[in-house]
Amino acid sequence: MEAGTRTAEIVARLREHPVGAAIKDRGQLERALASPSAVLFILRGDGLELAPALRRIHAAGKLAAVHLDLVEGIGRDHVGVRWLIRAGADAVISSHGHLVRTVRASGVVAIQRLLLSDGASIAAGLAAVERAEPDLIEVLPGAILPHVRDLLAERVRVPLLAGGFIRSAADVDAALAAGAFAVSTSSPELWGRR
Repeated sequence: MEAGTRTAEIVARLREHPVGAAIKDRGQLERALASPSAVLFILRGDGLELAPALRRIHAAGKLAAVHLDLVEGIGRDHVGVRWLIRAGADAVISSHGHLVRTVRASGVVAIQRLLLSDGASIAAGLAAVERAEPDLIEVLPGAILPHVRDLLAERVRVPLLAGGFIRSAADVDAALAAGAFAVSTSSPELWGRR
């Protein structure tokens, strides 16, 4: 399946269930597998245990996005990208533009994370996005999106996710109203929200 088709599949699933489960430990994985979330975001974990976890996610009929920069034991390089793809990741998340380009060239959905802390980080992040050309962008903290949406709207041409500090139904609603097509959160009580 080519990247455009994979991106469309992830976007479609997240539009149907706009709260993706952000997984930081094995206990959360169990809860996420039983949740309505259609896309799971693996943010932490042991790289040695990742392939079996991805097989379980797929067996449950869900898709998985794996954060290359945060999973232990996986190189933050081209080999790490190839390993994640072979392990079965449907999407790879990174803050590093050169890795985002590698992911995209490999035919897997490339999600670039943007950590926005001030005006300078917004300008630098948007410049990085323009160079990397990701399939999707995840804005962190997601709770900031309503305050920066006008700055992003002019230059962002791919779907936006919001992640980080999404802790309540009001946070979900605010991010979606500000232009995110979906959010990721590690708060299990929100995983079933539509």
